[in-house]
Amino acid sequence: MKNLILLSFLITLCVACGKDKDQEKLTGLETEVLAIHDEVMPKQEDIVSLQSQLSKKIQGIDSLQNVGVSSNTMAEQRIKAVDLNQKLTDADKLMMDWMHAYRADSAKKLDPKQAVLYFEGEKERILLVKQATLKSIQEAKTFLE
Repeated sequence: MKNLILLSFLITLCVACGKDKDQEKLTGLETEVLAIHDEVMPKQEDIVSLQSQLSKKIQGIDSLQNVGVSSNTMAEQRIKAVDLNQKLTDADKLMMDWMHAYRADSAKKLDPKQAVLYFEGEKERILLVKQATLKSIQEAKTFLE
């Protein structure tokens, strides 16, 4: 009987430790996801500023073309500016879409293993947002230099 009680206690202890580890992993993942978001979110201001600069560049090229000044270089510059502006828009949309879809509170109500899977997926998604954001900003800055 003592062995049965001891075995039951050990099993309960092991299950509790497993849940604690899942909870610890869950908390760590959520913290990582939010840290990445918090790093990238301020970059949205850079996106808006760069889009404004690119739009002015496009308008300037259009104005020159309207008065008869044109060249292949200007046409290429305009195409590149439009493309970069679209990349910035796409990066901004990725962030907005991610934020609208992020459901941390709902995920925390799931089984811990399912919640861990959710946050692992969200970490991958927000890393893609970060990559697209940083790349589009760098390309636009390089173009505008």
